[in-house]
Amino acid sequence: MITRIRLDPGQIVRVMGPARARVVSGQVLVLGAIFNPGDEFAISKYRSYAIKGLVETSIEIVLDAGGSIEKPLPGEEVIDKWVSEIDSLIQKGCRRIIVVGPVDSGKTSVVALASNRSLLRGFRVGVIDADVGQADIGPPASVSASVVSKQILWLRELEADHIRFIGSITPQRNERRIVAAVVDLVSRLERKGVDTIIVDTDGWIQGINSIEYKAEMARFINADAVIIVGDDFLYQSVKQIFSGLPCRAVFLESPKIRRERSRDERRALRSEAYRRYLTPLYERLVDLSSVSIYGSCFFSGRRVRGREEEFQKMLRVRVLGVSETSDTYYVVTEGQPPAQAIGAAIERLEKQVYVLDKNIARGALLSIIGSDYQEKALGILKDFDLGKSVAIIATPYTGKIKGIIFGSIRLGEDFEELGKPLRCVI
Repeated sequence: MITRIRLDPGQIVRVMGPARARVVSGQVLVLGAIFNPGDEFAISKYRSYAIKGLVETSIEIVLDAGGSIEKPLPGEEVIDKWVSEIDSLIQKGCRRIIVVGPVDSGKTSVVALASNRSLLRGFRVGVIDADVGQADIGPPASVSASVVSKQILWLRELEADHIRFIGSITPQRNERRIVAAVVDLVSRLERKGVDTIIVDTDGWIQGINSIEYKAEMARFINADAVIIVGDDFLYQSVKQIFSGLPCRAVFLESPKIRRERSRDERRALRSEAYRRYLTPLYERLVDLSSVSIYGSCFFSGRRVRGREEEFQKMLRVRVLGVSETSDTYYVVTEGQPPAQAIGAAIERLEKQVYVLDKNIARGALLSIIGSDYQEKALGILKDFDLGKSVAIIATPYTGKIKGIIFGSIRLGEDFEELGKPLRCVI
């Protein structure tokens, strides 16, 4: 269904996707981006946008199933406030901005708006997506960066120029890795001539650790400003932490009406993102004895050879390999041993025993390090043989493999996540 809408200067309509829009005449503002006659833009089924007429405007909107057009009530839309505050930051010379807030508060929209307003002023913009659970630029379980060359309404419109694999879709216990990844990507964007960097963060805001690690991120990248979206209590709690920044902390309200994604929708979006960065897939045979291996419990220990039969008798399941650290034996099995057998083994050996079931390790998400020791692409562990020290990995990457970083996530045939993230898959 095609609907033509006329907007007076300053008038706003809210469009809930899925929909497509085309400016027939006049000029509109959407997330800080300006669209002129003939310009078109899409609205995903997961998104909604306030479209504001800047002059007398005519716009055509094609609604797909589930889409809608609404006239917002006074105070429901916050686009004017967002534009004003972000324009003020840009005019003050704030060039490194971190965006913080709860899930579905509008963080990603604020990042897009800040990017658009910076581009309009001629700045070279880079965006870092540090939301490992709901990544938009790169794949989930990663921190990614992109140089922005056009107006955007959603970070998913961007291609990742750099990806740093974290290996988990939860920031908890991965804070240092995420901060390190952001610091590295800021440096890489600067080397590309970027002068304005905007960082999108995850929605974890509960507890002191969630705030401390974002504060460390701001400190280590020399952030100019932190934008808190949608949570005034959070803003009042943390504004003192960021009071020393050149532009301090700024609070932006969330729109009163916005798309909120269900858990199933979030999983579906992650599957789409995995597929985007994991196709096409080629199977590679990797000699595990000749590559560096990170993120693995088994390969981080000292290999214990000749004791497989001993552990097999204790655990009552086939044992494929054993390694040890100072306090733990890591045992790769084919099948899950009974809990009481593990308990008895711990008591006998006087060390922890951590079982790694080969059947669960299949499908593990990983990242590949190339010959220049940089991360090249994601991959999936299809199978491995500890006796021959080889692994079969499916990946889009066809170059030389010098290292593997294992994550804690497993993927199925349709790139859907299988079970909960594990401490170690292998």
